[in-house]
Amino acid sequence: MSSASLWPAARSFTLPRIAIISILLVAVILFRDTWLPTAREYTTAYKQPAPLAPQENGKPLIEIDTSPPPPLSPSSKADGDCKSLPGADRVMVILKTGATELYQKLPTHFVTTFKCVPNFMIFSDLNQTFADVQIHDAIAPVSQKIREEHEDFKLYREIEKWQREGQDMSKLQGGNGWNLDKWKFLPMFHQVFETADDKIDWFVMIEADTSLSWLNLLLWLQKMDPKKPYYLGAQNVIGDTTFAHGGSGVVVSRKAADTIAAARQNAGKERYDESWERETAVACCGDEILARAFLAVEIPLTPAWPLIQGETISTIDFTHHHWCTPAITWHHVTPIEVDQYWQFQLDWAEEHGWQHEYLHGNIFDHFVAQHVSVNRTSWNNLSKDKKFVAAHLAEKDDTDFYKLKDFQQRAVESEELCAEACIREGDGECIQWMWAPGRCHLGRDIRFGKSDEREEQHWNCGWIQDRIEKFRKSMSGCNIKWHG
Repeated sequence: MSSASLWPAARSFTLPRIAIISILLVAVILFRDTWLPTAREYTTAYKQPAPLAPQENGKPLIEIDTSPPPPLSPSSKADGDCKSLPGADRVMVILKTGATELYQKLPTHFVTTFKCVPNFMIFSDLNQTFADVQIHDAIAPVSQKIREEHEDFKLYREIEKWQREGQDMSKLQGGNGWNLDKWKFLPMFHQVFETADDKIDWFVMIEADTSLSWLNLLLWLQKMDPKKPYYLGAQNVIGDTTFAHGGSGVVVSRKAADTIAAARQNAGKERYDESWERETAVACCGDEILARAFLAVEIPLTPAWPLIQGETISTIDFTHHHWCTPAITWHHVTPIEVDQYWQFQLDWAEEHGWQHEYLHGNIFDHFVAQHVSVNRTSWNNLSKDKKFVAAHLAEKDDTDFYKLKDFQQRAVESEELCAEACIREGDGECIQWMWAPGRCHLGRDIRFGKSDEREEQHWNCGWIQDRIEKFRKSMSGCNIKWHG
């Protein structure tokens, strides 16, 4: 197209039209604030400068804070104050997990446990971040030669390889994870002791499948002096060593932490670490090695069971040992159970306040009582104190069927006769029973148990209600036990 053909279009821009367009542009500029969003609409998440307040002698009469209010919790429960409870800022919670289970077990703790904990560190067998949270490699301080060559570290080397390749680490579960886990304990504690703020009085280690009562923990710690060398937990024994079971929870005072840190410093960190690496290589368990390290500086375990304990609500025996003891930890719990215990704690705090402990007896009333008020089918309530087994089913360790009393022999015939046998055993000897064809098991203590619908062996079971009620009445008004 020639330049001449464009001329008619160019002539359409007459002076009057240019003037009209100019007027419209000026109007847009002058009145833009009426239709453009203000900057404040985009910045309400940040604190705005306060407007000038009335002045007198150059000083404001009143301070005006126009920052947006803090977001409300989506829950109506009283969880807003749990981070500022007395002593909360002086506790360091250490959570030990593994890279192969991290995404299955850790997330629940961020919406439960850690909502109340101002100071926490998470350790695994891989250095990584979860969202914006640093996950520390507990094993990194172990000597390079051991990490690269020792058989226990086969999984560790695979984890590092899979991370580089961007693979799903959960598919590595199994194998020699237990052998690798024992190497985490002592190096992990040393890392925490070295990096924790001086204001920390207590170090509390749990695992990813541990439920922790923040309310009861703080009330318990207030009763002890962190300037004394405490190493506390649920006592287990291997050989000559009494140690705190790791999954149940381990509690260390500032004095104990400083004592073991000083021993390591005085011996020379490298020499000290190599010495304990040799011990770990031939030991079964990392929590046992931790106990031996404390014993080396003359700090034996202070037993804390059953405040710190390793059962679940399904497996614990509700006895006089537990009933009036505050419930601080549960172990082998699922993420669902972590959430259930957390919600119970919030409900309790909402009704009673954060300064009122709850006991194992309260746990029984809330979680168990209604379920053991009726007989159940396809349910194993873990009765095990006496076992009556028909002769044709008996195994080597079973009591000779023909040496049983008549009512004990008949107990294997039906659930009704099994229940009758429990009653005839007498008060204090039997409070629950479970029956399967040819088998009758009796239990002295109350246990809830679990469904066996997906198991090969199916049981029918029940509890003797008047004996449960008698036990509960005998425990009413009992003194709270804050010691193991």
